[in-house]
Amino acid sequence: MEYEKMIFVCEDSMEGIFTAVYEGWLWCVRGKTVEISVKEPECPEFFTTVIPVPSDSEKAGKVLRTVRDKLGFAVYEAVCYTAVSVHPDKGTLVFRVLWQALSGRRCDRRVMENLADPDVNQVSRLRIKVWHELHRYYGFVRFREIGGSVLYSRITPENDVLEMLAPHFSDRFPNENWMIYDEGRKKVLLHPKGGSCSIQKGAVLQAEKDGALTETEEYEELWKSFCRSITIQERKNPRLQQQLLPLKFRSNMPEFP
Repeated sequence: MEYEKMIFVCEDSMEGIFTAVYEGWLWCVRGKTVEISVKEPECPEFFTTVIPVPSDSEKAGKVLRTVRDKLGFAVYEAVCYTAVSVHPDKGTLVFRVLWQALSGRRCDRRVMENLADPDVNQVSRLRIKVWHELHRYYGFVRFREIGGSVLYSRITPENDVLEMLAPHFSDRFPNENWMIYDEGRKKVLLHPKGGSCSIQKGAVLQAEKDGALTETEEYEELWKSFCRSITIQERKNPRLQQQLLPLKFRSNMPEFP
């Protein structure tokens, strides 16, 4: 029996999703319905085949270069931000938008302007949501020194933005050894002094328990005291503060108890 629908199951990462886009493209050209999922479907439908797709950096890179070169940075950014979101159908959304823009020898650089299309509209919404979280972390990441030579920060982002933080903090701290740990996903962004960033998956860090933090904790107490001293009680506005600095960011910031 010839299957009409193909579900490509890939790793929940940009590399995994864009590898699946590469693999699914030919099947869509042949008239099949293609979906991309980051987890196995619980109840596969009839006349559907499920294909596991191992991540391939070369294939993913080809897709990303094609998107950037043919569709421009705005579309490239939109699909990349969607790929790191927590939306359960993000892989399929990315595929459908790229199919709209590139299938049949088209090259629609204005595809993201078609907000009447539900897939484009959803990708646009996800881009904005991920962009806001990413840019908040630019200001909310707090480093502390461990071992006397490494700057360490722990974050718990909703979306998988860890890798996207690399350019910003590499520019800010090019001559420092630092790491940013995504506690929920158990992976760490590593930057050696004068080098380039890399991602390590499956990491379990407990740097907070390191005895080398004792002196740093004293400085953090001084910082907290300073924040308390400059607070004007009559001008406190908890509602506005929560708008500008949501509660989910505060657990990893020394300004807050």
